[in-house]
Formats: sequence, C-alpha cells, structure tokens
Amino acid sequence: MKIPQYIYITEKKNETKKAFERVFQSEQPKRVLIVTSISPLMKVKWLFDYLLSNRTKAEKLLVEKSDKKALEKTVNRIENGSFDFCIGIGGGKILDIAKYASFVEKIRFLSFPTLLSHDGIASPVAVIRDGKHWSESRRAESPYAVIIDLKTVVGAPTASLLSGIADLVANLFASIDAEVFKEKNKKAYSELATGIARSASLFVFPRFSKISLKKISKNDLKHLAWGLVLSGISMSIAGNSRPASGAEHKISHAIDYLFSLPVSHGFTVSIGNVISAFLHQRYKKEIIEFNYSLGLPVLSEDIGIKKEEFVNAVLYASKIKPDRYTILEEKNLTKTGVINLLDEIEEARREVESRFERTK
Repeated sequence: MKIPQYIYITEKKNETKKAFERVFQSEQPKRVLIVTSISPLMKVKWLFDYLLSNRTKAEKLLVEKSDKKALEKTVNRIENGSFDFCIGIGGGKILDIAKYASFVEKIRFLSFPTLLSHDGIASPVAVIRDGKHWSESRRAESPYAVIIDLKTVVGAPTASLLSGIADLVANLFASIDAEVFKEKNKKAYSELATGIARSASLFVFPRFSKISLKKISKNDLKHLAWGLVLSGISMSIAGNSRPASGAEHKISHAIDYLFSLPVSHGFTVSIGNVISAFLHQRYKKEIIEFNYSLGLPVLSEDIGIKKEEFVNAVLYASKIKPDRYTILEEKNLTKTGVINLLDEIEEARREVESRFERTK
C-alpha cells in the first residue's frame, strides 16, 4: 500500500513554490519531466516559468488526449530521456497519463491538478482511453506527492467543480455497496478504506447544496480538495477502487460505452448516484434536492439521453466489472423494473421542483 507522502493545499504562489521545493529537497530528482497540455501551460505559466528555471534539468511534454498513443508517447519520453521524476499538471486526462507512465517506468509522480473534477488527483487508478467508446481503468500507484493550488482550481469552469462534487458524493453510495455486499464480493473488504471514503463524501454532502459555486469560499474549496484526496487514499488502502466505485460508477461507465457523450465523468456519475439511492432506498429525497439545487443531472434526459435508451444502459451496467457485486446485481433488474424505477425518480424530481418553485 502506497499513499501520497506529501499533500499540500496552498493559497498563494509562494506557498505553492515552497511546496515543490520541499518535495524536491526530499527526493532530489536528477531529471524532471513535466507532462501537461496547452490549456494549463497558459493557465499557470508562472508555475512553468518557475519549474523550468529552477530545475535546470526539467523538460515539458505536451499531450492532449488520455489514449494509448499518448501513453506510449509519454512512456517513451521518460525512458529515452532517463527521467527519474514526473510532474503532471492539468486535468484528469493529463494526470492519468503521467501517473500511469510513471508507474510503468517506476519513477516518482507528483500530481498538480488544475481542476477538481474527480478523485483521480490522488488515487492509484488511471483511466486510459481505449477506442472511441471505452475507457479502461488501470491499476497504478498513488502519486508520491499532491499539490493543489486553490487560486488555480477556483478559476476552473463551474462544470469541473460540479463533476468533482458528484464524484465525491458517489463514495457515499459506493461505500454502502461495499459494506452491504462484502460477503458477496471476491476481493477483501476494508472497513478502514470504506470508512474513509464515506467520510470524504460527507465533506460535501448534503451541505454543498446550500452554497454558490460561483462564489465558492476557500474553506469550501478546501473541503472538496481534501475530500477528493481522501477518496484517492481510500482506494490505495483497499487495494482497489471498491470504496469509491459501486453501482453508480457502473452506470456511468455504461453511459460512456453506449453513448460516448461529451459530458464530464461526474455528470454521468451524478445520474448513477440517483439510481443507487433509489435502489438502496437511502438518501432518495436528499440526493435529488442536492443535485437539483446545484444543477447536477438527475435524469438521463438532463444530458441528452432519452429515457427508453437509458433503460438499456442501466441493464447493461451489471456487465461492467462482473466481479464487483452491487445493488444492481442484487436487484437483478428487468426492463419493466428499470422503467418503474425511472418513473419513481421522475415523480420525486417533480415534487422537488415544485417545492423549489414555491420557495422562490
């Protein structure tokens, strides 16, 4: 089990620079590869100027996708350049490529997210695109260090924050799956990892339904950042993604595979959260109020998928990670069962919408 040895959540540029120096002083890398893309290169130019001027043997590599071609490009660059330390600067796709390439080449990896869009910022899992319709989750190692600059992530699009919030809330339902069905799963159950994952979700749920993401406070941003970091750590402790990935993530992956929509991971997980809540008969009212108040999807129609098409996604979800037993397998849903479930959710949302309208 490996978890991040250094975790810094900073508020000023000087604090961020000092955090990098502490890591470098400890590790003393000889050659550093910075993996990034065009967007963060422009967004945090001050950081690149600092790293490239102060680490005389640091070089940057631009990648724009998280597919096998980008992974191969990064692995080859690390190997041919004899790099012994890698920094990923960017969103989830960039971090996953840098993380897995570092794992393959057995070098230290530092995660510097420019978005708080999912818990991959500190997890041992890397998602690599495999073709147009499918993403493969690969086991790697947690970052050696994680540095989160609040001024950087606060300037990210609101949609990225929403995605991170939904991904973190998923821990609540994934932990229920893990605990309730621990006897039916092949992999060992970790009470510690599951407890950490559940606790991390409570950093944002349900309290964040009362905040404004357009004017999010530093304290709330820290809660989201720490929640996502702890979620990643819970996976390292468990040795798998089980504490943070249950039925809700199976539904998210089914949507990705069947529809390949240009929506964030957290938005598809958000719909999975609602399905899981209603199947477990836990937090039904709370999750709809939470999603509705923040503007997160509740139903598939919210992301452009017709109800009759989404039924197939829910039925298909059980085929994903068949060794991971969740509420989906327990219920063994039929087409009629899914339709009835979605009707129940629609009715619950109408009630929430009506209540919100009356309180305006």
